Amino acid sequence: MLISRRIPVAFATVLLSSLLLVSSALAAQPSTVTVRVVGLTGTTLLPQTSVSTTTVPIEPEPSKPCSGTSAGGALYDATHGNWVVKYDSGIGYEIDGIQGLNFPPFSISSPPDAYWSFWLNGAPASSGACEQELEPGSDVVFFAQCTAIGTDCPTSKTAPQHFLTESVPATNVQVGAPMSVTVGSLSTETGASESLPGEVTVSAGSVSAAPNAQGVATLTFPSVGTYTIEVAAPDSVPSDPHTVCVHNGNDGTCGTTIPGIPKGVPEIVHPPSVDVAMVGGVKNGHHYSRRNGPRILRGLVRVPAGATLREVRVSLQRRNGKRCMVFNGAREAFIHARCGVARFFSVGSAESFSYLLPVALPVGHYVYDIEAIDDAGNTTKLVAGASHVVFYVK
Repeated sequence: MLISRRIPVAFATVLLSSLLLVSSALAAQPSTVTVRVVGLTGTTLLPQTSVSTTTVPIEPEPSKPCSGTSAGGALYDATHGNWVVKYDSGIGYEIDGIQGLNFPPFSISSPPDAYWSFWLNGAPASSGACEQELEPGSDVVFFAQCTAIGTDCPTSKTAPQHFLTESVPATNVQVGAPMSVTVGSLSTETGASESLPGEVTVSAGSVSAAPNAQGVATLTFPSVGTYTIEVAAPDSVPSDPHTVCVHNGNDGTCGTTIPGIPKGVPEIVHPPSVDVAMVGGVKNGHHYSRRNGPRILRGLVRVPAGATLREVRVSLQRRNGKRCMVFNGAREAFIHARCGVARFFSVGSAESFSYLLPVALPVGHYVYDIEAIDDAGNTTKLVAGASHVVFYVK
């Protein structure tokens, strides 16, 4: 089993007795989860990253594989193997480094001053990372934790002491309208709820605010766009990010509908011989960085006079190496699929739409398609560069 290190000498006896147990848990089904890695002083080493686990085991030690559908497997996929692990026949796998932040191997006679703590779904994990199988939508966080004054922890033997949380009431908000964000804090030692630490800041780009005595911060967004909200404070693990889409009335963003359709958007033809849908916000053939990759899928459709638009559907395929996935609208996550096969899901029946993806797109080759269905059951054809675009995230 792959473990995050529990260094304090007071816990050493209990720790070692638990590590001697071999996991008997059955491997889970592949699922799409998020992984985040935070270093000392709250530094983000890996932003929240969506990965789709597989049943292929990870084999740092070939005779002792780590389940590919476990938290350890998800961490390996998210970091592209940028970790340091050591196998011990007595205790199993031990994480010594992630994303280039490495700590000395555990030794009872000379314990290091820091280790990697592992939390699952906003609470300390009860199992080692390779023991812990994941359900769809699981949220995995690894963060560096001090246990003594030393080279890695020169000023504190307990930092970080707080694990921050946030609750965002909506994913869409009007420009200039206040949004209330509720902030919470958990002890990194016990996982129990606690009072907020000092100097807490809730930020979203250039917008920021401090929570009041009830833990509520109010943000007001000055312009249209996508904002990522995060809570930070000294001696704390920052909160998971939440993305909100800010619109200005019915401007065609964030799921709003523009009155009328701009010129140049094709119409449905019976039978449908031309494209009816046009992709917005994504450039065909463009290469995006992970930071600037598309987060909102947009599009416009148009129907002729007398016809009724029944449904608009989209498909987002991802390929990374030999692995192919498609976005599932019901699960709001990527699932494994046969390469080159689109799977559409409904985004409603509005002629102008936008769909906010739950997390930033990971590295990969993407195909984004839009199709529309009218009241007679006619379905539009895909046209390259219009309703069928290809883009890349690096």
